[in-house]
Amino acid sequence: MSIDRLVPVLVGFCTRLTKIAEARRIVFASGLDLSFSQLCTLFILDTSDHEPSLHELADQLGLSVAAAGRAVDAMVREGLLARREDEHDRRVKRISLAGPGEQLLLRLTEAHTEGLRAFAERLTERERQSLHDALAPILAQPELQHPNTAKESR
Repeated sequence: MSIDRLVPVLVGFCTRLTKIAEARRIVFASGLDLSFSQLCTLFILDTSDHEPSLHELADQLGLSVAAAGRAVDAMVREGLLARREDEHDRRVKRISLAGPGEQLLLRLTEAHTEGLRAFAERLTERERQSLHDALAPILAQPELQHPNTAKESR
């Protein structure tokens, strides 16, 4: 099958899945006292392979260092993030998730999982089995195990 035939099917599938699964996560997130940038910060830190500096985080968020710093400061005050001095350069501050931030991400993931369950419940047993059989070997590929190690193209 050509990529040109597959991509529209993937777009349709992902769009429907996202609308169903993400709705629950968005409803949960809307009840939090966090900005979109702060939510993005949680997800960036959750998938990062190291504790980024404030400058790195600002770049990833597309914010100025000052704006990222204000967002991080508020999250540190709330106990969601931790900040520490870099071992090699005390001027650099490293940012990481704190326990409550990890718990918040877990609750966001649970809300997302509930949405995925709702999607799966709409499928027949045969459709669920076919979807599982198609996705399991793809997702088992080592380069797809961590978002930071995924290859741009195959």
